[in-house]
Amino acid sequence: MTSGGKKLSMSKQNELNTLVDSLMKLSFLKTTTINEQFKQYQDMHAILERIRKVESELKLKTNNGKPRQTNIEAFCRWAKEHGCQFEGLKISEFSGFELGLEATKDFQAGELFITVPKELIFSVTADNKIPEIMKDIPVMMEQNLSNLMLALMLIVERFQSNSAWKPYLDVLPERYSTVLYFSPADMGELKGTSAFESALKQCKNIARQYGFIKKFIQPKTALLKENFTYDLYCWAASTVMTRQNLIPVNLAGTESGTNGAGDAASSSTEDGSRSNPVLIPFWDMANHMHGEITTGYNEQLERVESVALKDFRKGEQIFIYYGDRSNANFLVHNGFVYSDNGNSNVSMQLGLNAADELFEQRKQLLEKLNLSTAGDYSICRGTNCISSELLGFARVFNMTKEQLTHWIGQDETITKKLLDPGQALEDEALEQKVWKFLSIRLQMMLRMSGTTLEQDEALLASQGQKGAPKLGHIRSMLVQYRVVEKSIVTETIEYCKRKESAQQVA
Repeated sequence: MTSGGKKLSMSKQNELNTLVDSLMKLSFLKTTTINEQFKQYQDMHAILERIRKVESELKLKTNNGKPRQTNIEAFCRWAKEHGCQFEGLKISEFSGFELGLEATKDFQAGELFITVPKELIFSVTADNKIPEIMKDIPVMMEQNLSNLMLALMLIVERFQSNSAWKPYLDVLPERYSTVLYFSPADMGELKGTSAFESALKQCKNIARQYGFIKKFIQPKTALLKENFTYDLYCWAASTVMTRQNLIPVNLAGTESGTNGAGDAASSSTEDGSRSNPVLIPFWDMANHMHGEITTGYNEQLERVESVALKDFRKGEQIFIYYGDRSNANFLVHNGFVYSDNGNSNVSMQLGLNAADELFEQRKQLLEKLNLSTAGDYSICRGTNCISSELLGFARVFNMTKEQLTHWIGQDETITKKLLDPGQALEDEALEQKVWKFLSIRLQMMLRMSGTTLEQDEALLASQGQKGAPKLGHIRSMLVQYRVVEKSIVTETIEYCKRKESAQQVA
């Protein structure tokens, strides 16, 4: 792919500039409720659709114009020529996964199955021009700067017809199922779920980044050519969101474990050196399954090494573990849902009422417990479905003035009992009130969605049957996500009801 030399007419360029200004202005408007956030998303999406229409004249392909499957052979040859070792592996298509890694021989758990050398790790290095053009980045984007620069690196390489990374770029997906590709109707399917707000924020952040780059970065550099578009940035940002991993920034130093393909951010390694997100060709073709992280960077050999997390037989797909992430994280940042996710949790927002006459006392006790007056609290599967933080907040929220006075006056070691799910308080009336409160709040969460668990399960089960409505990939994923989340909420409601009943019996 070359720079293309495509340019908009003066009138189209002026229209685009006006639209980008409107997008930026809208993206900085403050919102106070989730409904306001969704309305802002819808308004921004409408502007972005108009931007996409104008920019369609500049559109450049994100691959060589061929299906990615036809580019596998050239990619594997390129990877092997540059030192990637993957004996016993091949890239294959798998139902429900698109591409993945297939074992062409048996692998035992703990056996090395792939190494990727330093020179094949795609990263933004100190001698690259990208950091220089980002020196004037505003403070509000600094937390995403590493990811943004990596995305721009991809775009710059895409503009180069003779890029050394062309075989890798040609095997990447042309389109993703991340939230950036959702329609407003798709996004509406997440109403009432704990992924809704983070999905809206992610779309706003990417739209804001695009607007900033288009308005302030592109005019200053020839690196981005004339053909930088929102569609191209969505592709690059999604590639980074779904495939990035943390590696020491200089690709040396102490051994640093990768965190699995997907969402990451800059951090520090044990020796204090910085780690930035990178892309790891070939290895990043592996799909996720539950297990443990079995990949790390070998300092002496200067390569990424990955060992099998379990026994894999010839012909089976080889999976890796992407890390301890919830399905909301997978959905928003990776574009998939893992139903059997042991790390699945559901967030519920709770906060004190500032008009409550006991607000200051409740606040004082919450601070004693290192809890805030408002925030997200999680529930999960299993016997410990109610987190200690959630239980502590619920207990404080439901206390009378006398109870608050009693607990505020207690020694800190005694006060910590409020955070212990395994220890019921002696005040049975308070305990009963707490579990009823939690049960009601969780039932309210279920009602916020436009469907029931039974309806969502039936919708998924009907797929493939004659006359059943076809959901499509993204909507199927969204319904699957709702089923997992509603199952957790439903199970937790039953748990709370049992705890409430136990107090009544006592």
